[in-house]
Amino acid sequence: MKRKHICYNTAILFLTALMILGCGEGIVEVDDSQYQPKIAIEGFLFPHQPVERIYITRNFRVDQNLRQTGILLPNADVTLTDLQSGEVYPLTFDQDEYFFRYTGSDLLIEYGHSYRLDVQATIEGSALQAGAVTTVPEAPLAITGVNYDSLSYYQRDGDGNVLNFDVEFERVNGIDVYLATLIARDAAVETFIYDNSFEEYDEADVLDDLDDLRYEWDWIQNTPPGPGKSDIPIFWYHLWFYGDYEIVIYAPDRNYQDFLRTYDEVQEIDGNFHEPVFHIEGDGIGVFGSAVSDTVHVRVLP
Repeated sequence: MKRKHICYNTAILFLTALMILGCGEGIVEVDDSQYQPKIAIEGFLFPHQPVERIYITRNFRVDQNLRQTGILLPNADVTLTDLQSGEVYPLTFDQDEYFFRYTGSDLLIEYGHSYRLDVQATIEGSALQAGAVTTVPEAPLAITGVNYDSLSYYQRDGDGNVLNFDVEFERVNGIDVYLATLIARDAAVETFIYDNSFEEYDEADVLDDLDDLRYEWDWIQNTPPGPGKSDIPIFWYHLWFYGDYEIVIYAPDRNYQDFLRTYDEVQEIDGNFHEPVFHIEGDGIGVFGSAVSDTVHVRVLP
């Protein structure tokens, strides 16, 4: 099983808009009247893997010049506590990668254990603190099979039906949301599928959007919460290149499940707005969670 960073694009940076949304008739009036400085957290723990890629940033006013302000908090005091042993581990800011990590060798993230992240930082003269607890899923996730090792692009069977990759896995007890990320390992202007069935691209378009096209994701929810097998179909609108694809299936903890379900469902029927479910105490927004995962590779042929 491989540890992969759950990429959520730039969602955390835009969560700050939730702090300044208007209410009433569904009209969003964006101004700074309700702005409050917040610590923005994005981080995930994986069993038996190093603690790293804990991103600690800040929110900002709508009219704020980010070139002058910056959103990183390299001087924040960040610790991780093992709630089983009570041991506290200080995290260090990586000046090259812009995230916090634990540099020691005496911390082992375990299945089923709970960990608390605490952050203290000063933003615009205000001393802020935020904390969150994640409980790691209790068992590994295992991919049990994929129906095809390779397919030609938009391949059809003898009856004319389009064939899709389908990844089968053993569910993790208590989890009913599963996330799939896809990485096109051979992504390049030369390997792009220009005669695809969804969008028209020329080489300049592909070059501009290469990173966005390289990474795709999807998720399923409301699976049975107990043991058994489920599957995630991989549709062709996620596959933009010929070549090798790395597919990672994640079973996320409650924190990430709730965030995933609510981050883009923030407007009520009456037009009022609310925050997503963050599970973060104090002066924080974002997500601190954990997950287990497994990986499989497939190939798209011309």
